Amino acid sequence: MKKTKRRSSPRIAVRMAPKRLVDQHCLAPGTVLIDRIFDRDRGRFEDPDEPQIEGNFYLEAEEDTDGLAPDGRPDAMTALVGAAFEAAAPPELRRKLRHGQALCVVILVPTDAWVLPVADHFRRSFGDRWLQHTRSGPNQRGLGCSSGSSAVSGALAGGQSVVGISADVSLLPRALVGAADLTIRLGPPTGAVVKAAIGRFAGRASIELDDAVLAELDLDDLVAAFRPGTGAQRIAQRLAAAAAALRAITDLKEAHTCSS
Repeated sequence: MKKTKRRSSPRIAVRMAPKRLVDQHCLAPGTVLIDRIFDRDRGRFEDPDEPQIEGNFYLEAEEDTDGLAPDGRPDAMTALVGAAFEAAAPPELRRKLRHGQALCVVILVPTDAWVLPVADHFRRSFGDRWLQHTRSGPNQRGLGCSSGSSAVSGALAGGQSVVGISADVSLLPRALVGAADLTIRLGPPTGAVVKAAIGRFAGRASIELDDAVLAELDLDDLVAAFRPGTGAQRIAQRLAAAAAALRAITDLKEAHTCSS
């Protein structure tokens, strides 16, 4: 029987498969024979006698860089949502979300703009084992909170974890709300939360932010102030300017309403 050449780790060498059916019947039950060598580096089987051809190329697995800028820091959305979520869920609770079995969790966010970004953060942080229900705006079918209840109950009964994310708890499936083991509330970002996000995005944040100013800004308004290559002070200035501009528009609308 022909022997293959010894290959160094991480290659695995195996014996050539017998060609005759009678030889295969002599093998112990469960034995698997392969007539090629598996190269872990290249992720494929190779013929030990195959000549190596110059110019071959192989696809390499890509690293998961979702939410990261080219310099390795989180992008603006990732930094803001991550800081807000960690402020609402302490480390012990986050550990439970990673390792708890068949959990049912409700996450309430400040506005509809937060629903999908929080859902993405939750998936990247706690894995795909969770069945997610996201609700933003009224249910178009008019089914109310009963929509999705059968999927929730079936998942929980089968041992799967379920999470519902919405700005309005009444939009979530009825069974999810009733079965919830935990409720996590993300409040409007405070100065401390946004400062932490700026530190992740810009590398440092030796600034102070007014909670009252930030309360007037939605998630997209906050993200718009985070721009590549700018420091914490400039981001803070943009946030204050955005709050002032939006407040002026609101005051103008109120004045117009009162005069009409």
